Amino acid sequence: MELYVYDRNLVQLGLIEKITSFIWTRRYWYVGGFQLLVPFTVRHAELLKKRHLITMRSDMEAGEIRFVEIRKNEHGKEEIEVTGQFISGWIGKRTVLNPIIMTAPPQQIINRLVTENVTNPTAADRRIEDITHAPIADIQRPNVEYASEPFINVKLATKQIAKAAQLGFNIAADIRQRRLFFNIYDGRDLTEDQQANPPAVFSMEFDNVLEQTFTNCIENLRTVAYVGGEATGNRPRRIVEVGNATGLDRDEVFINASDILSQQIGDAQMNAQLTQRGIQQLGYFAETLGFASKINQHANLRYKTDYDLGDRVTCINQRWGVRINARITEITETYQDHSKAQIDITFGESLPALTDQLRTLVMQK
Repeated sequence: MELYVYDRNLVQLGLIEKITSFIWTRRYWYVGGFQLLVPFTVRHAELLKKRHLITMRSDMEAGEIRFVEIRKNEHGKEEIEVTGQFISGWIGKRTVLNPIIMTAPPQQIINRLVTENVTNPTAADRRIEDITHAPIADIQRPNVEYASEPFINVKLATKQIAKAAQLGFNIAADIRQRRLFFNIYDGRDLTEDQQANPPAVFSMEFDNVLEQTFTNCIENLRTVAYVGGEATGNRPRRIVEVGNATGLDRDEVFINASDILSQQIGDAQMNAQLTQRGIQQLGYFAETLGFASKINQHANLRYKTDYDLGDRVTCINQRWGVRINARITEITETYQDHSKAQIDITFGESLPALTDQLRTLVMQK
């Protein structure tokens, strides 16, 4: 395979052909990453510098080099290792300076977050040049009440909304036009339960799965949330209860939503926003069902044609008695020397990622 290297203005700098290993991880509602190992040459050292971009042929996804290491290994071979993240992570260079309070479909909220802080902010020096917005596709999602947390990172805010709404986002690179497009998208429904699209079914019985791991976890399950708004002066803190489970099925959690300020909105809207925050956060405490699978690329389903990142598919293991419809949330492509890529897919939410969300988003009090 070949990798193309560009500067941040999308000017091509050169080509990487001698590759020891390359891992390219695509993520649906968050930022992907990569790891590249190549033999040391003067040319490789010139190309593989921090902030340079890497793409594959005919691919609109690009990654930015953020770490470079040159070393001599135990066998006396000199090599260069670089790692980085997809350029979608650039929206994380900004924080939300001005509060955003709105009721709208989640894709419109994300679009406004990025517009006001990345692509067209009031302050010219906050603008990231050459990023424009791709037209928002016809995505069907209900309106939600949204109030941004004070000075939250744009990447984190986008991830929160995208994950709650089951939406994907990225920054696509049009190399020819030297333009970047922020894109919000929805994966296809390829499950067995629909008839609009040819279904994609992953099963060892169909010989399109080489290895498979099934997880089912309620370790972090919470079914009822107490959502606390701001505490002001002599007024008691407003608390909204979300969820109606009882008995042993009732697992409670407190969610600090003090960033939702009552003086900016009325009581009814305040309650609505606290409730929406609770619904959103409880989504991170759900029971998790997931498959992790190594895919047989010589079988009946073709990658990026019959299935791709963000699509909802059906996963079956008859011997284990498991059948679930799940979204493809992560795809890792692994290349060794000149061999064909190995494809590893995460269907549904992985447990480590869920744990990260709990640490980041929920503050106990």
